Parts: sequence; structure tokens; C-alpha cells
Amino acid sequence: MPHRWCNSAQVRRTQIESGIDITFNEVFQPLFIQKISELSPKHVLEVGAGTGHLSKAVSNLGYKVTAIEPSPGMYKTACDVLRGSDVHIFNIASQQITEVEEFDLAFSHLVAHVVDDLREFLLSLIPCIKKGGHFIFSIPHPCFYNEYKNFFGEEYNYMTSMSKEISFTITNDTKNIIEGVPYHHRPLSDYINSLVGSGFVVDGFLETYPEDDVQMLYGAMWEFPRYCAFVCKKL
Repeated sequence: MPHRWCNSAQVRRTQIESGIDITFNEVFQPLFIQKISELSPKHVLEVGAGTGHLSKAVSNLGYKVTAIEPSPGMYKTACDVLRGSDVHIFNIASQQITEVEEFDLAFSHLVAHVVDDLREFLLSLIPCIKKGGHFIFSIPHPCFYNEYKNFFGEEYNYMTSMSKEISFTITNDTKNIIEGVPYHHRPLSDYINSLVGSGFVVDGFLETYPEDDVQMLYGAMWEFPRYCAFVCKKL
């Protein structure tokens, strides 16, 4: 069944909570939990909280968490997911944040490749993060993801930024098609140069390649990393 991106929140909630979303549960949640725990921030901001499950997991570790989510549908679901937790969530975009230099760490999961203006997105976060604080974000791996999904077909050129609206399913739920998702391919140099130009330095780079037992949950081994994550530091 097709679902527009803005109306897919309940589908995504079910996929995550049932455990059928392998990538979220077995790859990304452990990655963010590990990196945030290593940095031990006092106050954390999630940018683009989606269904709220990552914010809830981080809050359960004892960190003070604030989350923002601009999609009304996702925000409504996240409020329900986060009910009873200590997470404060707001239905705003990063450009609407009013708290300045409040957070020791900000993170976003699969958001940066969706925003139309990467530099504007990064610049909107700079005032929110304390000097020496970190920003961690994940994206589909620019070097390999089109080979995996073939979104752009023959016109694909790694060095050329290109955009389109895509549809996708997850491995264990091919009947629920999520449509109308913006996708911006950018070479890694665009990400790095935009980070540096915005006031961040790259403090680490992670390429996701799960252990064999996790890969086999997909029904086949991965040929290459499908996603990556930047660990950045505010100068």
C-alpha cells in the first residue's frame, strides 16, 4: 500500500517497534547510542526526530534530550511514542530554534540528504551547539547508495549533485511503499566543504557495515557500506 512520506508515521512506528526495520534497530540505533555515550553530553538535541524512537533511547540512558520534528504527522506520532519520557519535543524546523548555544551535542538520522539547502541547514545548527560541542548525522553513503537502489539510473554521476522524489520500502515490509520522499545525492566533498564552511570540523567518519549475523537478517550479505555517519565538532 502506498503511503505519502508525510502520512507514513504510523507505518514507520509499527516497523520499528515490531523489529522488522533491521537498519534502524540493528544498525543505526546502536551506532548513535555508542557515539553519544562516548561523548557523554549533558544536553542533547535531535534534529528531525521522526517517530521519536531515537530520542527515547537516548533519554533512557539518562541524558537530557530535546527533539524537533517539522512534519505534523511525524510530530504527532513522536509525541505518543515519547509520552511518559523526559524528552521535550517541538513541531519546528532547525531554522526556528530559539535556544542558542544550549546543547553539548546535536544529532540527526537520515535528514541531511533530504534538506534542499545543506549549507543553510548546517548554519541553522551552529548557534544551538556550544563551542567544542558535536553534531552527529547519518546519510545514505554517497559512494555506494545509488548502486544499491539505482534511484538515478543511467544519468547518475557520482561527482554531480542531483535530486529527485523517491519511493522506498524496507527489506521485511515490501508491501508498505513510502512515497514522496526528497532525495539529494551529493558527493562527499560537498558534505565536507559545507561542514567546514559552516564552522564545523570533521571529528570522525563512520561507514556502516554490520556484523555477518546482522547482514544475514536482510537475506543476503552486503557488498559495500550502505550508509555512513559524520561526527563533527563546532570550532
